Amino acid sequence: MNDVFLLCRRCGILHPTAHFNFADEDAAHDPAEFRSAHTGHHLEEARRVPESALFDAPSWDPMATRWFRVTTGTDLLQVRSSRTSIDEPRRHEVIAGPPPATDRIEIDEALLRRALDRHFFPHAVRPAKVERFVDTVRELLVDLDPGEVDTAFDDPTLPNASIGPFPTALGAVLFNRCTPIFDAWELERVRSFIEAHRLEDGALAVRVRRVLDRSAA
Repeated sequence: MNDVFLLCRRCGILHPTAHFNFADEDAAHDPAEFRSAHTGHHLEEARRVPESALFDAPSWDPMATRWFRVTTGTDLLQVRSSRTSIDEPRRHEVIAGPPPATDRIEIDEALLRRALDRHFFPHAVRPAKVERFVDTVRELLVDLDPGEVDTAFDDPTLPNASIGPFPTALGAVLFNRCTPIFDAWELERVRSFIEAHRLEDGALAVRVRRVLDRSAA
């Protein structure tokens, strides 16, 4: 499996020469047909730039539009890959640039509420305190640079999203900000909750997501 294409500069169209990393359905289409259709045109080899893709739907969705970069020698080109029907092959075309996107830091707040409540079992924690805890986490993430999050794996449920641990430095800040929220006996539970859930598989895991401007996509 590789990410090598034939590029027709004149038409601005690309065709995969082997199994395409995003969708094996392209492999069924013979590059010889592409060469024949572009007889007399200058064809070049183009290679996809790793980790350069954006999606408008989860990556496993066969109808998802994808934007990625390819190189041809010293040139770097933007490519849009899309289809209008599941029964049609993908069309890979050179474009001026990908749609605008904004990086966001998110957290699964519903999961966080449930996990904190379970952590206090068999004792109960007041819902108002849970909400203040979630609000505090949200406030801490507002100023966090997405580039500073060391993501561990992609989120399969959302496009352009990866999961990483809650930053270690923010864990200490979060606990300090909890001291006026919780009673003294509750703070030890809060401390152990932060420690147990701060990694990428915990309820405090952060999601780094690149959100596309759909109006420009």
